[in-house]
Amino acid sequence: MMRLKSHILRFSILLMFALPAAPAIAQVDDKEKARQEIEKRAELERKTVALIDEIVAGAWGLKLPENRSFVLVNAADLIWSRDDKRARGLFWEALNSLNLPAAKPVENPAKSAPKGPTKEQVDLKRYYEVFQKRREFLRHVARRDPQLALDMLHATQQVPPKVPADNGFQPPGDTELEQEIADAAAVNDPKRALQIARETLSRGLTYQAGNFLFQLMQKDQNAATEFAGDIIAKLNSASLDTLDGPIVLTQLLSLSRTNGSAVLTDRPAVNTMTPLKLSDDQKRSLVEIIADGALSASAKPFVLQTARSVMPEIEQFAPDRAARIRMKLAESRGQNREQREWNTYDALFEEGTPEEMIKAGHSMGEERQQAIYREAVMKAVMGGRGDSFRDFINSQFEDGGQRNELIDLLDEQQVGMAALRGKEEELRKLLPLIRLKEQRALAMAELSIQLEKKGLHDEAVELLEGARSLVKFDLTDYQKSNSLLAFLLAYAIVDPNKAFAIIEPFVDKTNDSVSKLLMLDKVVRSGIVKNGEIILEQPGMPLDFGYFKYGRGVAALAEADFNRTKALADRFERNELKLMARVLLAQAILRNAQVKKNAEVPKGDD
Repeated sequence: MMRLKSHILRFSILLMFALPAAPAIAQVDDKEKARQEIEKRAELERKTVALIDEIVAGAWGLKLPENRSFVLVNAADLIWSRDDKRARGLFWEALNSLNLPAAKPVENPAKSAPKGPTKEQVDLKRYYEVFQKRREFLRHVARRDPQLALDMLHATQQVPPKVPADNGFQPPGDTELEQEIADAAAVNDPKRALQIARETLSRGLTYQAGNFLFQLMQKDQNAATEFAGDIIAKLNSASLDTLDGPIVLTQLLSLSRTNGSAVLTDRPAVNTMTPLKLSDDQKRSLVEIIADGALSASAKPFVLQTARSVMPEIEQFAPDRAARIRMKLAESRGQNREQREWNTYDALFEEGTPEEMIKAGHSMGEERQQAIYREAVMKAVMGGRGDSFRDFINSQFEDGGQRNELIDLLDEQQVGMAALRGKEEELRKLLPLIRLKEQRALAMAELSIQLEKKGLHDEAVELLEGARSLVKFDLTDYQKSNSLLAFLLAYAIVDPNKAFAIIEPFVDKTNDSVSKLLMLDKVVRSGIVKNGEIILEQPGMPLDFGYFKYGRGVAALAEADFNRTKALADRFERNELKLMARVLLAQAILRNAQVKKNAEVPKGDD
């Protein structure tokens, strides 16, 4: 619950911006209109650059080093295309602000952790804390300048603590971070990213090589094929001693399938992506490696799990060994219930229907059951079978609570998919079926935006008025906050004047609610506050998420009335949230301006 509240603190910033645009000006001739638009853009950019200066100056008033670094990193990113020299300086200032501690072993664990964690556990925890800070920081920098990110990586080197190697696990090190830098750089500089990835691969194989390969496939299929060859040359029987080797091997084979682009990667599925080009000899080489490992007398559980996930390739390229491997996998199922459940889960995730996944979940433990139920719902919706799956869920569960949870999840996924695809009729059809009023309000908000786009203004307003009674202000409840924000954003688009009157009272409520949450944090520690300051970069809620969901609305407000929009950001009582809101405002303006410039470039131009 307290982690959820940390997400809502981020949402509360966005709440401030869901305000209406100014009334449209009188029509003018096209030439004059174009001139005014150019002047307006230039003025808005000037004000935004001045805002970034204020953001940088304000960063030094923050107490927490990680908050100063967070603000400076985002400021550097915003000004990069206008002043890369200054941006580099800000990146270095952000790194210095982090004041990264050396991940040194604890010299006297008896004093530091009496009757608590072992020395090894304390060392590992401290190592991960530093490693995660470096990782997040370097990802930001790598998107702009991979070489600068490498320089900063080398300036803050860490040596992983030693842990027992019998379970195949080893803490990630700088090699993994180098691969992640290549991964982040692939978006803007794929050639340099490939060079970094190859240099890193020469020093050792990590699972990040597979993630980078996935990124590269979306940019350059031929380069991806070449890099896959480099990885295959690096793989051998010794690669199966740790988890990295089996993960990468599975990634290679799954990416070469026609439907395997999302398997074992942390990226969204790209259904239209061309499969990775691997020759039969390359696939046979990979199969031989995993077959040898699986049939070894000392095969580790994660090696057997890998063999299970690539059985189609084993049957194709090593049919003489497939039967023996299946027998060994069957024997391994008797080891413990947990392993059997995960094996069933993995097999159904790969090949099972949503209905088969639900039926199998009935006999699983709670953790596997919830995971496979969620995957079943998502698979049904992605396959366009949400309606029939709704009937199946209703027929399968006598427990009303469990049935409702799945139906609510199905509603959420179907609304999200219909909104993403702009399917007005699907949203209309879903409205009477949705059980939770918060989800119904969200669906009504999404539908109203679609109606407004089609010029059905009166119908869109009527729909929002119907949703108005369904939304409530409660920052401690994710569903309520999410539906409220969706409702306010829709009203700002559909009817700005009414939106202003609706939203304004929420400003003071937001400040009051944040204050109460922070008072509660003094009693029930949530981890979102440190030294009396809210930690701005919370796990699972990156700033880019806020821009993706609400940036269009924030940019529209700023274009209509920059000063009023900035004043809304400045109404935050807490300085750290005020700076966060300013960063989001500047980000929305500049990114939206870039989108417009890109759209104005004639097709065929470089």
